Amino acid sequence: MNLKQILQVAIAGIVATSVPLISAQKSVAQSEAPLSSFQCQISEDQLFVTLAVRQNGQVSDPMIVWKTEEFSGAGYTPERRCTEVTNRLNTLLQENNQSLKGLYMTAGLVNSEAVLCAVSSTRSGCNTRNVLFTLNHANRRNPSQMLRNLASAGVVGSGSAIQESGGQPYVDLDILVNQLF
Repeated sequence: MNLKQILQVAIAGIVATSVPLISAQKSVAQSEAPLSSFQCQISEDQLFVTLAVRQNGQVSDPMIVWKTEEFSGAGYTPERRCTEVTNRLNTLLQENNQSLKGLYMTAGLVNSEAVLCAVSSTRSGCNTRNVLFTLNHANRRNPSQMLRNLASAGVVGSGSAIQESGGQPYVDLDILVNQLF
C-alpha cells in the first residue's frame, strides 16, 4: 500500500468506510496552486464525497467519504452531511483568506457528542461554533486515536500533519489536504 492509499483509508475511517483511491500522476507545479473551494460530489461508487479543488481546477482525492446512515433518522443523510460539512469547510477557507495555513482539525465533545472541529490554535478545543461534524459510533470510541492514525498515514517531506498539545492531537489541515492531490 502506498502513502496515498494509507492516507485515504485513514480518512475514510472517519466515516467508517473506504472507497478505491482515484490515482493520477500530478505535477509539482499543479500541487502548488492555491485552494479554490471544497465540493460535495458523487463518486463513481455512488457515494457522497467531500473533495478539495485548486484554483487551477485540479481536484483532490476524497477528503471525506459520507457513507454512514447512522444519522439519517435525524435527517442527516450522507448527502446532507456532505453538503453541510463542505459548506463549513468553504466558510473556514474564506475566513482564512483562501488558505488552510494555521488551521487544525481536532476531536472533542460538544453537547455530549464526539465531534471533529476546526481550530486556529493547538491550544483551542471544540465548541458549538467550530464543529465540522459528529463522529459515527465506530469512531467516537477513540477519536484521538483516529486523528493520530489519520496524521501518521500522511507524513511527507513537507512535514508531519500532526502536532500534540497536552496529549491532544491536532491535524494540520493544510498538510492533510495537500497530501490528497
